[in-house]
Amino acid sequence: MKTILTVLLVSIINLGSFAQDNARKSKVKYGRNIISFMPLHAITDNYVGVGGSYEFLANDYIGIRVPVMAAINEDYVNVSLELKMYPGRNNGPAKYAIAPMITYGTGNETINDYVWDPNQAQYIYTNKVYNRSHFGFLLNQTFNFTIMQNFFIGMDGGLGINYYDNRIRNTNSNFNNGSDISFIAQFHVMMGVRF
Repeated sequence: MKTILTVLLVSIINLGSFAQDNARKSKVKYGRNIISFMPLHAITDNYVGVGGSYEFLANDYIGIRVPVMAAINEDYVNVSLELKMYPGRNNGPAKYAIAPMITYGTGNETINDYVWDPNQAQYIYTNKVYNRSHFGFLLNQTFNFTIMQNFFIGMDGGLGINYYDNRIRNTNSNFNNGSDISFIAQFHVMMGVRF
């Protein structure tokens, strides 16, 4: 009985080391194209929506990504161009990237504001709808986790500034000092396929 258990234990250890050697020798081919769906995409100023993106991996360290977002709570669309830089390569089960991004958004924005009514000689609380467009730059941090060979989940978040934001001109705020620059942030969760 001891001999059978010893032979069984030695064979299990040898099979485990053989499987590890085969896993190291055979590299998984993940593919150079990534198509993803974003069930949650949030941008500052209360824009929440869904989106999608396409990413082309130019080499092991650089990818070019084009995300598109449509808000579900306002009439708003955002399109971006992102250069993803993977410091530890993009071929692996867990990937991190830092990504400078230029972004353009356009649509409407509803603002609750007090407006002077000369007929009643008082301020009235009302909803105003403004046209909104902005153009800016963000620096994103991205984490992707490949669950299976062709399926991944991930999250992406970034901070930046809008170099042009016509919302500032539309509002009656006194703190902007004539500047068109404003703060922007975004966060989204994504899932998709890599081929």
